Amino acid sequence: MKTIFLDFDGVLFDSAKEAYLLARTAYYGADIYAPVDDEEYLKYRTMRYLVSQSWQFFYIFGLINSNTSNIELLERRYYELIKNPDIRRITEFDNKFVKARENLIKNDYEFWDNLDEPYDFFFKVKELAKDPEYEFIILTNKKKLPVQNKLRRYGINNIKLFTNEDLVSYNSKAEFIERYLKENAIESCYLVEDSVDNINTCKKFPQIKPLLVNWGYVNPKEKGMTEKEVLDLIKV
Repeated sequence: MKTIFLDFDGVLFDSAKEAYLLARTAYYGADIYAPVDDEEYLKYRTMRYLVSQSWQFFYIFGLINSNTSNIELLERRYYELIKNPDIRRITEFDNKFVKARENLIKNDYEFWDNLDEPYDFFFKVKELAKDPEYEFIILTNKKKLPVQNKLRRYGINNIKLFTNEDLVSYNSKAEFIERYLKENAIESCYLVEDSVDNINTCKKFPQIKPLLVNWGYVNPKEKGMTEKEVLDLIKV
């Protein structure tokens, strides 16, 4: 059996708009249903690859409203800011972000559920997962219940899922995977990711073969693999 770990946001589903609306509400206090500012949203998407945790959107929103549009300057400034974050402000922001999501799920689930759109790759994985030769496992920092509901909506019931509740005690996805492989006597696996940071943490674990995709929220400086290249490799 081939074991393949998959990221959720940016690999299986495009959740950029959902995160944008939630972060905008948390940052400005904007109405969740307010029209999207196209210029701001484009700049936000350009910087989306920098974020791996929701509190980091606090600094993204500060930067996308600065006077510069030079992505290299913005990237440098972003890394300076998150190196020494304002704990009080990011905690307050993150609590608002999470609360906005919870309110949306509770009060307008259909609207919230339609914000994320599956990539074509998701449907290819869905078909492959029917083959007992493959073991697909989703790793995400989102909460379990919303992701379970999303997968059920698309008829997925044969893919393992590990979420925020499972990953919170690990420093990286790679650490979690390494332990999973040991506990299940698995020699090696693939990790399909759009985060260069998550790809780099696999370097300590040669049994994990990381595959960086060229869709999702990938650093534009990186050369990721096409959907076909990823599928061809895991099918070998």
